[in-house]
Amino acid sequence: MSWIVTWEGTVERDWLDELDHVNFLQYQRIADFASLGIWHRAKGLPETRLEFVMTETQVRYIRELRLGMPVEVISALVAFDSKRFQLLHHIRSGEELMCTVETLNLCFDPDSRRVANFSDDIASHFLTWPTPPADVVPKLSMTRKQG
Repeated sequence: MSWIVTWEGTVERDWLDELDHVNFLQYQRIADFASLGIWHRAKGLPETRLEFVMTETQVRYIRELRLGMPVEVISALVAFDSKRFQLLHHIRSGEELMCTVETLNLCFDPDSRRVANFSDDIASHFLTWPTPPADVVPKLSMTRKQG
């Protein structure tokens, strides 16, 4: 039961808005970098055509990142099935939690423009992930709503 480091960087000048605050969308972009890294490792070979699309997100801003601060994203695979996966990213600077970004994602075949099941390699990769830490409380649900 542990988090996995999925992205590291430093707050750059072009992340700042006119008030010298990190733009709120930049937090989501950092989480996207982490999600993309996870996906690329999961799908393996570059010729694998499957991609993913984000279908839902929940963001919680906690503290402000500032220019030059180190940034680390630690991630947990909350759940997955044959075509969906749910991630929780903690964006930190040092030991301080700055933002959480939770996403629901769907496997997608860009050729057919339709939802697709994971390849065996992708499903196998997700099976290697550790159980989410006990303190992970998802806000989103992979359960489909009826109605």
